[in-house]
Amino acid sequence: MSVNKFLDPKSDFVFKKIFGTEKHKNLLIHFLNDVLYEKYKPEIAKITRIKYVQTIQVPDSATGKEMVVDVLCEDSKNRQYIVEMQLSPFASFEDRACAYLSRVYSRQLNAGMKYNQHRPVFLVAIVNNTLFKGYSDYRYDHRLICEQTGQQHIKKLHLTFFDLTKFKKNNIAALKTMEEKWLYSFKHAPEVDINGEEHQKLIKNSAILKEAYVALDETSWTKEERLQRERAQITAIDTDAALEFQREEGIKLGKAEGEAKKEREFVLGMHALGIAKELIAKSAKLTIEKVATILAGH
Repeated sequence: MSVNKFLDPKSDFVFKKIFGTEKHKNLLIHFLNDVLYEKYKPEIAKITRIKYVQTIQVPDSATGKEMVVDVLCEDSKNRQYIVEMQLSPFASFEDRACAYLSRVYSRQLNAGMKYNQHRPVFLVAIVNNTLFKGYSDYRYDHRLICEQTGQQHIKKLHLTFFDLTKFKKNNIAALKTMEEKWLYSFKHAPEVDINGEEHQKLIKNSAILKEAYVALDETSWTKEERLQRERAQITAIDTDAALEFQREEGIKLGKAEGEAKKEREFVLGMHALGIAKELIAKSAKLTIEKVATILAGH
């Protein structure tokens, strides 16, 4: 008998659908409160409403780098929140997160505004590969701390990373906080039986988790939403195939360049010893014309 499963909230399209659309704005508000409020109160009040902001961060110049974040919003106090899901390994993801944070922060001021009008920016990243190797924590909060005083005098830049590979609570009964239940859902939702007893235990007494899992049930999606997801999957497959082709071609090119370098070094070395071109060509299994080209280019 087949078991109905939920969609994977870690996938790019589903994540943005759940947290980046007006339809499910309530989920994002609760998630941000659940992972940030207890940590940063009284610096921040609970979020009661948000508005979404353009996720494409256009560069300041023609040679600048365009940045696209997964979800960007601001609350009623104009504090801004970047929410990222990183499913695949990505080199220097922490540096990319800093670039996102600084770009959003620097874009807040228009002509005539003062620097003290900058509002806090929070970046929350859920990462499905190991960050900060050698440490066992699954949550890492980064803020600007003064080395001399040990105090946080500058309170407007915050980065929080959740490493799902280090989140080890796999038993629903062991989940104590909403943060843990969110992380469990990110990690295990695709394994949860929609009609199973464990699922009912997870959403019991939590209207927001129930809403989240309804959103992850594809049967609750409209026909157009399902078609959009299928198109996104096809695009992702095509992109992966193109990247794999480029990787294989790069390997072939690297091998070819390596062989050419060896040939050139051999020919030049033999020539330096005064050996005739005909003998060099025979030894290297090259044509005399090829040997002559190498020597002429030296």
